[in-house]
Amino acid sequence: MKRYRLLLVACLLLGTTACSVAGAVRENFHRAGEPPARKLPLKVGLALDDKLKAQHLIVPGRPGGEIDVDLYPGVFNALRTELANAFEEVTVFEGRAQPKNEDLLAFVTSTYEPEGTTFALAGLRCTIELVLKDARTGVLVSKHKAETRFPPRLASGGTVGAGALIVVLTVGLGWPLAAHMENADALESFVPQIEQRTSDLVRDIAADIQSNQQLLAYLRQRPGGPMEAFVPGGMEDVPLSSDVDTPPTVTAPVKKNVYALVFGIEKYRGQLPKADFAAHDAQIMAKYLTKVLGYPEENVVLRVNDHATKSDIQKYVETWLPNHVAKGDSVFIYYSGHGAPNAKTGDAYLVPYDGDPAFIGDTGYPLKRLYENLAKLPTNDAIVVLDSCFSGAGGRSVIAQGMRPMVLSVENPVLASGRTAVLAASSGEQVSSTYRQQGHGLLTYFFLKGLAGEADQDHDGVVQLKELFDYLKPQVTSTARRDFNNEQTPQLVGDPQILGKVLRRVEPPKP
Repeated sequence: MKRYRLLLVACLLLGTTACSVAGAVRENFHRAGEPPARKLPLKVGLALDDKLKAQHLIVPGRPGGEIDVDLYPGVFNALRTELANAFEEVTVFEGRAQPKNEDLLAFVTSTYEPEGTTFALAGLRCTIELVLKDARTGVLVSKHKAETRFPPRLASGGTVGAGALIVVLTVGLGWPLAAHMENADALESFVPQIEQRTSDLVRDIAADIQSNQQLLAYLRQRPGGPMEAFVPGGMEDVPLSSDVDTPPTVTAPVKKNVYALVFGIEKYRGQLPKADFAAHDAQIMAKYLTKVLGYPEENVVLRVNDHATKSDIQKYVETWLPNHVAKGDSVFIYYSGHGAPNAKTGDAYLVPYDGDPAFIGDTGYPLKRLYENLAKLPTNDAIVVLDSCFSGAGGRSVIAQGMRPMVLSVENPVLASGRTAVLAASSGEQVSSTYRQQGHGLLTYFFLKGLAGEADQDHDGVVQLKELFDYLKPQVTSTARRDFNNEQTPQLVGDPQILGKVLRRVEPPKP
């Protein structure tokens, strides 16, 4: 600190016209999430090129200065850490070095783009994309992309740690001390936010790797035995791809007054069974919200697996939404994962990543609480989609050992307020199915298929919520009965005004 202050004083004495500050994300700021039950049995060579090594984020600071953040090696190390968590072996190669025994080659690109200047910063857009190719043939295997945009919170004062900054001096006429300190304070508050957002992005990519259907199909097509044991039920159950995984190419007008929370919990911290494809459900749902329904990326929160703990659900429902939603806005909540009943009270609960059905009252998130918090918002409407079930009879429902399945409803008197509609995968006594052939929950698959345009049965160019329900209900019911010998009847509850809400406009077929 003393040395930094002396540099600033020297800068003033020399009469500088520009004094920029520079720093870097920490080399090992990222901590890997909880490892999967089984790593993908593949060896990966991760390419490191000069472009990654030279990557900086530069934001104009006070006139004549700039804020420069070095992103290497911190961002690269974060992704390498998550890949090592997902694959059997990860090796870094650079320059002209050639991988030797790798199955896949991984190529990463990352962009960090500021919008505006530091002191009028509208937002920072962060994108990380990972491309996996077959090491022998160079054929594309899969792509994984995660992106976010957020308005950074900049400090208005404070101190700067010694050695964290490099002060670049250009001699000229006097430069006010306040400008130097503001740039430095902004850097000090800026860097931790970049680190946190980067950690979120690489974890999202790791979650996508674990559930990506193209990657699992690649495993299936490879000769040898170890891959057969990777997927429960055998590799023949893994779909090559689902026809809903790629959203339709549309130019959706961006809606500024819509907000969404998307939760997908496939793997749980305890000994709970997997909710197959729940993370994949959530990831594809988030894509449809931004690419088809016009939700701004910064207005969509996606949390999967160990990023969907009870505290995560609570803070986004009870703090994030109230801090963002204004009068007349719309809210969309999506949950894919296990549900559970409280045998003592008859209430239905979402089971977070750290939930325990034996202590569901303490570790679960009650639907009643969700509805009550939505009712407090000044929204025009709120839509809740639950690809889960709450009977405790199996499927996407769990119950404490020794308890019997029970009949309960996801309805709640709060819905009578007229501002909330709930679409549930099944009725209270039923079990929700996983559509393994398509790699999704059964409700989610037909929900996405309907959004893609199938639900526009009258060809009037719009898909309404009730119209979407009328399309998916018979599809879910007949598929569950035919393919799984299961009775599953989706439920839609809400005010007729909300049920008539237009979700998207589609181009009518040409005559």
